Amino acid sequence: MSNDLVQAWHAAHAVTLRFLEAVPDEALADRYAPRTRTVAAQFMHIHYVRVKNLEGRGREFLGDLKPFEKGAEPSKAELVAALTASGEALTLLFENVAATGQVKSWSGSPPATFLAYHVAHEAHHRALASVAIRSGGHKLPKETLMDQWYTWRKGVEGV
Repeated sequence: MSNDLVQAWHAAHAVTLRFLEAVPDEALADRYAPRTRTVAAQFMHIHYVRVKNLEGRGREFLGDLKPFEKGAEPSKAELVAALTASGEALTLLFENVAATGQVKSWSGSPPATFLAYHVAHEAHHRALASVAIRSGGHKLPKETLMDQWYTWRKGVEGV
């Protein structure tokens, strides 16, 4: 198995990080409706799902990663640090998958479905964050919104 999974993960992870980095600090508390996740909580959830998947399928790559405490209100820098760390841990898992051809306990599905799950999940939460940001009266740069589509063609150099 090639490193295509690793390269695809790098591209998807880079989009998530660039999106978060473009969010204005004051927009981290935005919501699209009462009692929904804030923008910050959308990214906390992405990190949470990464950690939980590593606990079940790649504990050896997890290190000391932990999800944020319930009710936490991390800064953008803390979110970036957490997502960077969980992204690197998933990179190690995908490198292992590239070598072994399988993801532990992924119901016999091919490894690409594990990657597809993470890509779709994170895109869903970036979309929710985008709606929350707009609902809060803030804007993201057009390049950030379009980056989600064009990263795949640009490649992932420097990620």
